[in-house]
Amino acid sequence: MHSPSTPAARRRGATAIGALAVSGALLLSPALTAASAAPVSAAADDASVTAAAASSSLTLSGTEFTAGDELDIAYSTDQPHDLNWIGLYGAGETPGDVNSTIWQYATGSAGTRTFTLDLAAGEYELWFLAQDGYDVLDGPHTITVAADPTKPQPGDPNAPVEIDPVATDFSTDGVISREAFSTEGAPEGWTVESGADAAAYSAWTFTTRADWTAEVDEMRGRFARPLGALAVADAQQSGGALDTTLTSAPVSVDGLASVRLTFDSHYRGAAGQSGVVRVSFDGGESTEILRLDSASVADGYDARQMNYAQDVAVAVPEGAENAVFSWQFTAAEGARYWAIDSVAVHAVQKDTDQTPTQAWVMSDIQGHPGDFQHALGDYSEIAPDADGMLLVGDIVNSGTEGEWAEIYDVMDATADIRPRQTIAANGNHERYAPGGFDANLERFFAFAERDQQWAEYIVEGPAGDLPVIVLGEEFGSPSDVAMSDAQVEFLEERLAHWTELDKQVVVMTHFPLGDTVSASWIPWYHDHHMMNDRLTSILGNYPNAIVFSGHTHYPGELGDWAVQRRTADGHPDGFWAINTIAMHIEWDARGENTAGINEVTTRDINQGLTLDSYGDRVVVTAYDFASDEQLRRVEIPNPLVAFDADVRPDAENPGDGDAGEENPGDGDAGEENPGNENPGSGDHGTGGDSANGEGDLAVTGAELPWAIGLGAVALALGGLGLALRARRNA
Repeated sequence: MHSPSTPAARRRGATAIGALAVSGALLLSPALTAASAAPVSAAADDASVTAAAASSSLTLSGTEFTAGDELDIAYSTDQPHDLNWIGLYGAGETPGDVNSTIWQYATGSAGTRTFTLDLAAGEYELWFLAQDGYDVLDGPHTITVAADPTKPQPGDPNAPVEIDPVATDFSTDGVISREAFSTEGAPEGWTVESGADAAAYSAWTFTTRADWTAEVDEMRGRFARPLGALAVADAQQSGGALDTTLTSAPVSVDGLASVRLTFDSHYRGAAGQSGVVRVSFDGGESTEILRLDSASVADGYDARQMNYAQDVAVAVPEGAENAVFSWQFTAAEGARYWAIDSVAVHAVQKDTDQTPTQAWVMSDIQGHPGDFQHALGDYSEIAPDADGMLLVGDIVNSGTEGEWAEIYDVMDATADIRPRQTIAANGNHERYAPGGFDANLERFFAFAERDQQWAEYIVEGPAGDLPVIVLGEEFGSPSDVAMSDAQVEFLEERLAHWTELDKQVVVMTHFPLGDTVSASWIPWYHDHHMMNDRLTSILGNYPNAIVFSGHTHYPGELGDWAVQRRTADGHPDGFWAINTIAMHIEWDARGENTAGINEVTTRDINQGLTLDSYGDRVVVTAYDFASDEQLRRVEIPNPLVAFDADVRPDAENPGDGDAGEENPGDGDAGEENPGNENPGSGDHGTGGDSANGEGDLAVTGAELPWAIGLGAVALALGGLGLALRARRNA
């Protein structure tokens, strides 16, 4: 679970859900909420600290401690309430702006609470707060925690990353051409046409995310995929009607039977507005291959089109040598915008008949054992022979022994239908029970059957070994995910190892990295990881890495459910990040501007993923277990093994012309496609052993390509070949 923006919004959302939350007090717990409250004056710094306010006070057992010590806090108040609480924050942090590090309820008019200070060295502040909110009863009171010299310490977030990006080429990644934009103007060989004058945004404009949002945000800031410059057509900021076309340089398609055009896309629609993509071959007539308008996109706001990756499959006419693509944006005065980035052209990967190595993937159960057991029953029908089960954190609601007992009961009841191997990461909800960070962590370790946060597992199956690396928070602070250098170095070493063996690698971490999956563009999600920049830099070198994260509970239907995250000095395709959605209450963002964003609960959900590894690709499919629907699917090629392209029988060196060698920028292997998708159109798997069958349409690195007349290829990816064996968890 995560940090909403105001306690009022949190309470309204919880009320709307009502009895869906089995642990109401914990659902509303102050450790999980965020709002602003003005701090009152700091306490005196003598060894026994008593609050100045006569009506409510805290008395601390001391002010200087060593990590692991216990702090006794006596409280009294003339405003008693069962939801009054005491929270510990980093020095200078305002309750509500960030999560508390430790907290407990302070019921009644007086009592004592004990905090175990499993914390990094530093200064902290204690606050006495009212009724699950941020009205100050007393505080802050400052304490100092010194490091325990006998224990490991958090590492250096700014340590240099000195890794050479993995080298790939057309023979392994299937990418013919990539284009990265620059603020200096159109790329070489590209053109911009517009009938408007030379005013700002009167044509396709090459700018940065910061500059584009400097005057007005209105959801522009949600476009978190671009690394540097992006191309923008913005009728709203142009101040008038707009008709402008961006045209690519020629791209070699010689010898290919079909190609895929992918690009990051952020489209906000309006009446009278359209975005159209066309292709022409060898100077011939252009053919429309994608249309975004009021018929295919909801005007005003369409969540699927924000921070999205378009993927269009295009048939190549026999004998064609080059393709040229164009993006035309037409809008009436006062309409909205379209921004794109990371344009790439790929060969199409042929079908496979390999039986996959398979795993169930889920997160954010949060004390809902009934939902958990229901989902496992559905999983056993969708993928009855899976080889592993991946739990990506927030398995319980607070970490008490009773909550873990409920999970063990479900595990026992489903022992005969679950995969033989369970791999678990911990989240924030495993650490909220009284007793301190270390005590809560030990209960998680008992479930995970290991003795440290980071680990490596091998899921063995018909298509070979699938390595899984688990990361997690080792320390109670200074951030939600504080790590040692040893854990980060382990990630570096194991990524390099599996890359040498040409393997795709799954990385599990409950908290998302910044600017990856849904909601990670919001400031309070962006830096959950103390090592955010360092981890992102490391992973950016490995296009074979697939990061699964939970925590946000954001809808699987959003455009940024699955994302390619690029880095300035990494591989041009970056790494993949996928949101594991949730088995408990869905959240979403509300508001025009990132700076003032709100979050609300939208509905009760029960959702999860399956992962199919075929050796030359990974397919991830999202399911809704409450409605028995398939939601999404993304296929990710393994860029380290031979790419089996859809070529013409007599082709020599397909896609290897001069046009394809230029502009090797930060392209995108694509994610999904909008408009014509029918979420849930597939069943729970049609059987069979092919990664491309007769259900949902999907392509390599994409979900559902457009079926078009001349040009589009319907690459059917139906049944995922869900044929393994159900085995008891060992």
